[in-house]
Amino acid sequence: MINILAVENNQKTAALLYSVLSDRSRYHLAVVESGYTAIEAIGLKKFDLIIIDRDLSFLSGIKTAYSLRKRLSFNVSPFVITCGSALTEPEAEEFIKTGVFDFWEPPLNIQRIRLTADSVADGWRSPDENLKSYAEYLERFG
Repeated sequence: MINILAVENNQKTAALLYSVLSDRSRYHLAVVESGYTAIEAIGLKKFDLIIIDRDLSFLSGIKTAYSLRKRLSFNVSPFVITCGSALTEPEAEEFIKTGVFDFWEPPLNIQRIRLTADSVADGWRSPDENLKSYAEYLERFG
């Protein structure tokens, strides 16, 4: 079972993630609305994939990503960032420093969400190896 944490304050996006990742035999999805709650959640459970909304209230998506990565230390759980609009290059570079695996911009693609979760389920190795495999997969099956 793959444990997924979604830090998402957009109800529409949270509902979409829940519907796409609702296969209880394969995934367990926990949805929280704030970075502060996410920080508490990772202290209680190990998550294999963490999805973070860029546009969180109070503690921004980037601050949440940095805080989570710091607390996770050597745990290489991949991060995915959901965006309400396109990222700027400096924003993307800042997120990549936290170990972000992918960026999902609107409209969110159901196949891409499943592909990401399945790639984690099939064996997350290192960010470099997985980015290469993921890029090759997207190139072939897009």
